[in-house]
Amino acid sequence: MKNLLSGMRLQRDNPKFLVAQYDALSSQIPILYILLIINALAVAITHIHAAPLWLALYIPVSLSVVCIFRIAWWQLNGKGKLNADQAYRVMYRTVYAAGILTFCFAGWATALYQYGNAYQQGQIAYFLVVTGISCIFCLMHLPAAAIVTTATTFSTMVIVFMFSGNPVFQATATSVIFLAYPFLKVIQSYFENFAGLVRLTEELGEQRAEAEQFNLVNSRNALQDQLTGLANRRSFFRELQRQVRERPNEPPVVGLVDLDGFKPVNDVFGHSAGDMVLKESAIRFVALMGGEGMVSRLGGDEFGIIFPHGMSPSRISDLGQEFCTTLREPYEIPGGSIRISGSCGIVCPEGTGHSAEELYEKADFALYQVKSKRNGSVEFFSQDHEAILKQRHLIELELQGDDFANELSLEYQPVIDLATGRVVGFEALARWNSARFGRISPDAFVPAAERTAMIGKMTRILFAQALEGLAAIPKPLRLSFNLSARDICDHETSMALLSMINTSGIDPRRIEFEITETALLSDFDTAYEVIGLLRNAGITIALDDFGTGFSSLSHIHRLEFDKIKIDKSFVLQFEKDIRCMNITRSVASLCHNLGIDSVAEGVETAEIAHALYASGVRLAQGYHFSRPLPLRQAINFALKSMGAENERDVLRA
Repeated sequence: MKNLLSGMRLQRDNPKFLVAQYDALSSQIPILYILLIINALAVAITHIHAAPLWLALYIPVSLSVVCIFRIAWWQLNGKGKLNADQAYRVMYRTVYAAGILTFCFAGWATALYQYGNAYQQGQIAYFLVVTGISCIFCLMHLPAAAIVTTATTFSTMVIVFMFSGNPVFQATATSVIFLAYPFLKVIQSYFENFAGLVRLTEELGEQRAEAEQFNLVNSRNALQDQLTGLANRRSFFRELQRQVRERPNEPPVVGLVDLDGFKPVNDVFGHSAGDMVLKESAIRFVALMGGEGMVSRLGGDEFGIIFPHGMSPSRISDLGQEFCTTLREPYEIPGGSIRISGSCGIVCPEGTGHSAEELYEKADFALYQVKSKRNGSVEFFSQDHEAILKQRHLIELELQGDDFANELSLEYQPVIDLATGRVVGFEALARWNSARFGRISPDAFVPAAERTAMIGKMTRILFAQALEGLAAIPKPLRLSFNLSARDICDHETSMALLSMINTSGIDPRRIEFEITETALLSDFDTAYEVIGLLRNAGITIALDDFGTGFSSLSHIHRLEFDKIKIDKSFVLQFEKDIRCMNITRSVASLCHNLGIDSVAEGVETAEIAHALYASGVRLAQGYHFSRPLPLRQAINFALKSMGAENERDVLRA
């Protein structure tokens, strides 16, 4: 009963429930009025000759008119038409209106009771019972109104029938008394179920709203870089594809900006400083664009630019330079400031038939070209680049051919001891004589093999040839073999190479693997593990092209290289540029102090060879001594350098 009484109170503090209660009620009350009209008119018709006309006709017709107006009002202000406050006021008035109308109908029916015969009195009883039950079922969503109308009709019927003197009517009244409580329980149970359903609906709605909000956040996150707040790679390509699709005759101008020297920022100052640099760079780029076009972070330290439609080529060029210039401005971090630079590659497409992926690839190629020049400026994709890129695609396709493996070979460049002039070993250099394109430079096919994931297969093919060659090379001599960035960061490749060495029976101490610092930068931890695995097998490791990348003494210290190769860019300028001379001497001195060998690449004159030896460089290779040679010629060259006596000793061995 306590729950029933609490349910009679309108829950003004629960707006959603009020609206739900009103919406449910609005569809039931018109039905209740229709039942009242039909039953009242039926009673009126049967009593029109038994009772006064005003009682038998005028009153029921008047009440029916009131009911019709109420039906019209509920139809006009039905479900979803009122807010919570309006619904509260309407239901509050409905409770009183229900009580008044019920009292009027019950009083009218009671007044008619004395005029009819036994059948007509039975009809009055039926009218009161049906009215009560109709009130219960049609007003269950508003318990207060249901209880008021039910109590009015039932109590009227009980009082009238109890004093009717008719045993049948008295028995009926007694039954109604006992049925009152179950009816009240029905009202309570139905309302509780309705309230539970509303709560469940609200919870489902809240869960759906949360899910929609979560999806919205996920969608936004899927298109937004979380660190800088810029559009991410996915959003960049989506916008690029949209513009290409909508304006195929006027494809967008695309630029890529890469931060030069960003990795040392993370290594030296920590990732938090690197994050600050990325966020500040994003702010600077957005400011330069002035709210036009699109700036996005594609990943790492690479940013993508979609220039505004209709921007002039000169303005695009100036803006590209401004991107590079703004990156040279210092970045303030806790404890100091950081200076970096940047490079920018831009493609200004002409004609039709461009795709988003093609535009990105061309901008990326232009960026690669400008970064290879190391001048931190802007490079536009040109016709020359188009020819190179086309050739690159053809090479990549050729790598998938069946004859690729048969067309690979090695040449061997002698490594000379500057003190004695003797050959101490060879560097195995990859060669590809394509039946379709002729001789292809390693600078072209090695990067292509890395891009197409063919480098592992290529390394195995060439290393198998290298092992065959090393078996024929005199035993005092060693052979160095170049590993790519992918090779040195791939456990599977390293295990395959060790297995090949073990199968061949070659002494691992005669083998030297050369790696570049670029390979270390791609995944230092994995490279460290692989290098340790190879060194434990007895293989020596040389650091190739030292000084051309982000040279780090920490790499030399941690990896304990057995040899450092001085890049030919320093050697060729050794006598012309005092800085190159000083760098070369410094590297030679470093190697001497560490107890490891230094090798100078690209020696082309005797004067440079003598100057290098005087600077402390022990080993050298280059065209001054010999070009790369086929295996048999390389062996003959080595034997010749040893002298006739050494040659006999070697042959006897």
